[in-house]
Amino acid sequence: MASVIAAGKRAFRALARIRYRLLLINLIVCAVPLVGISFARMHEEQLLAALEEDMIHQAELVRANVLGGDALDHHEPMLRRAARDTRTRIRLLDTAGTVRADSHRGGPPEGAERPIPRMLRDDTPVHEPEIPRPVELATRSEVKAALAGRYGSATRLWDNQDRVYLFSALPILDTAGQVRGVVYVTRSTHDVKLQLYRLRTWLTRVLIFTIITTALITLLLATTIARPLGRLTRRAQRIAARQPVESSDRLTRRADEIGQLARAVEAMTDELERRARDARTLAADISHEFKTPLTGIRGAAELLRDGAADDPAAREQFLAMIVDDTARLDRLVSRLLELARVEDDRGAALPVDVAELARSCAAHHWPVPIEVACTGATIVHGRAPALASAIENLVANATQHAEPDTSVHVVVEGRADAVRVIVANHGPALSPAARTKVWDRFYSTRQADGGSGLGLAIVRSVAHAHGGAVGVDCADGVTVFWFEARLAR
Repeated sequence: MASVIAAGKRAFRALARIRYRLLLINLIVCAVPLVGISFARMHEEQLLAALEEDMIHQAELVRANVLGGDALDHHEPMLRRAARDTRTRIRLLDTAGTVRADSHRGGPPEGAERPIPRMLRDDTPVHEPEIPRPVELATRSEVKAALAGRYGSATRLWDNQDRVYLFSALPILDTAGQVRGVVYVTRSTHDVKLQLYRLRTWLTRVLIFTIITTALITLLLATTIARPLGRLTRRAQRIAARQPVESSDRLTRRADEIGQLARAVEAMTDELERRARDARTLAADISHEFKTPLTGIRGAAELLRDGAADDPAAREQFLAMIVDDTARLDRLVSRLLELARVEDDRGAALPVDVAELARSCAAHHWPVPIEVACTGATIVHGRAPALASAIENLVANATQHAEPDTSVHVVVEGRADAVRVIVANHGPALSPAARTKVWDRFYSTRQADGGSGLGLAIVRSVAHAHGGAVGVDCADGVTVFWFEARLAR
């Protein structure tokens, strides 16, 4: 039982694959012409039944004429008229089964018929062969039934002429119920078979065309969809296993949905690699930044343990060092938490007035005056807490480096595709080397004054999260930092 269940699960997993589902769908499409062929067989049976009913009706008309007329052998002209243009042979038999009148004496009235194609013989019901030589009709089953007072019928195939015939035998009864003879009707199924032959030929061609077309479509879809998806799956699996992955340039160049998916996977891979590099760099930076204050705390604690606590002045000095290093660690941890919140902020983007955020920031208590100016449309779709944090960090950085008796200028500038926040201060210019590093984590020119080196890194993360960029310019004693938030499209 368990093996059967396992086999069923394997079969289900196989059908769940796209290529097998495509094959199954195409096989279903191929089954439509087969259903049509089966319907043609049912239609054939209905047509033959209708043909037999017509033969019975014709036999009844002949029987009515015979009962009201002369002897059986005087009705041959009437039989030829009745059989004309119907491909029907009508014979009158006496009680001994001998032919007394025949509509086809001298040949069929409508002329010879064309043979039916051999392919129709496969579906033809054959009860007993019609032997093309003189036979005793009284020995046939349908004639025996009619001579016994019952209706009889049969279907026969002439093997050497490829023709199928229907035979109906209707007894001729007098007023006393005695059998006077038999109306023996034979009719060719030529018209029915020819009609069905054309239908089956058309359905067979449709079936062959459908099979070839579906095979080509399945191959095409498997090549253009299933195989590329398989390559993308293997690429994702190698990424998950942290194994080297091959380039997917062929897939990313495609213009269809597979190409879009490949480009999305490529972008996801690049983003994962970038985050992994950032995580490794952050771990190294944190280790380096935490090492200095922790070393100071440990050294001061060991000195206090070794006897420095006996000297009040030394004790105060070492305790002050511990407090300062602890405060620095606290600032680093707080800034790291703020940076983590900014980089992991997945809140809904809402309309935010950046100018209002700048005015609110300027209203805080700062060591120098803050002047705010706004131009253009300043509303973006973004996350207000993150944008406010970026503005505050830029202003805080500017106030730390501003010269005494100067102001920090904040300009919120609405542009065609973004809102730019510009913060300028009068103070010492940054060196060219510092300008390339100033946005890096833990880079600070004033760590001795309590700088964590994370403020501008937070600004950069906020700008990138909002599709923007950052920049710094220095000229004529003025340092300008700016970041942009892109407008939603």
